[in-house]
Amino acid sequence: RYFKTHANKTFSDFLSEIRIGHSCKLLLEQNLDIAQICYESGFQTLSNFNRQFKSVTAYSPLAYRKKYADAGYHP
Repeated sequence: RYFKTHANKTFSDFLSEIRIGHSCKLLLEQNLDIAQICYESGFQTLSNFNRQFKSVTAYSPLAYRKKYADAGYHP
């Protein structure tokens, strides 16, 4: 309750956003499979990773990688 009142989101939502942010970084900087990135980011299942990734970014992990790779993003 304390976390929700100060951050306006649940701890699990906050943790999920941190993990998705890490996976976004890995998608753009590393040449790893989506499944490897899923587990590297702390998710237990690929389907949950895909669902949560899409809910935060509005893209699937593969579409996210293609979008920013096509845009010429190189860190």
